[in-house]
Amino acid sequence: MDVLGLSQRRACLIVGVARSSFQRAHKHAKDVVTFDKYAELRQWLHTWAAQNPRWGYRRAWIKTKEEGFDVGRDVVRRVWRQENLRVPSRKRSKPKTLADPTPRVEPAACPNDVWALDFQFDSDYHGRSIKVCNVMDEFTREHVGFTADSTIDAAAVVELLDVIACERGQRPRVVRMDNGPEFISKTLQSWAAEEETVQAFIPPGQPWHNGFVESLHNRMRDELFEQECFLDLEHARYCIGQWCHRYNTYHPHSALGFIPPEEFKKQFLSKVA
Repeated sequence: MDVLGLSQRRACLIVGVARSSFQRAHKHAKDVVTFDKYAELRQWLHTWAAQNPRWGYRRAWIKTKEEGFDVGRDVVRRVWRQENLRVPSRKRSKPKTLADPTPRVEPAACPNDVWALDFQFDSDYHGRSIKVCNVMDEFTREHVGFTADSTIDAAAVVELLDVIACERGQRPRVVRMDNGPEFISKTLQSWAAEEETVQAFIPPGQPWHNGFVESLHNRMRDELFEQECFLDLEHARYCIGQWCHRYNTYHPHSALGFIPPEEFKKQFLSKVA
């Protein structure tokens, strides 16, 4: 009517609509207030995605239950996509390897049964190298300890294992590691021989045999090293410690039914008690 300059009567006559129907519909359209029942969920997802940029909608759905949202996974996925939330792509693609047909040697049967060790490297703001030795429990996927320094030798690895064993009240039955000079040293062999701890060395050049700790390194690299610029070694130790605590107590691990490693450990021990 505004564009063609027609009266309401003339426009309704041309279109073939009763004036009463037009007026009622026009009045109803003004009174309608759009209501989004997922508005609170949308706001929470934006906040959560900003705090956890490397986590997708599946882990977001797990956390919505803890926050009191009564929604299904499909709803979270739909709202996630409507809000254009996504996990940013990695800077470089992960090399693909064929599935390993070799059976795993000395698999873990319970918590503190098999510990996996490996090194990871990064640098601080000034370009000085940082070497990190991580130890994880293969059964619970728990990050049980680490040490970070400019250099780490076999004596430092043994000291780290002693500290973890004292904190947890026992030694592992098996320690799994690669064939690095720190791991094949006589110092570590002597430590393992004290209580007949098995040293399970993976085949040279095949890191997927130590896949659990490699997966931990991938998450640490993705969620910490790529996101944080360390000022110095002490800052790196603090940040790694904070991330490890968060990984153990908050990170919903897909291999554990989307619960954190410490929660999985508690549930397992309560069943066998």
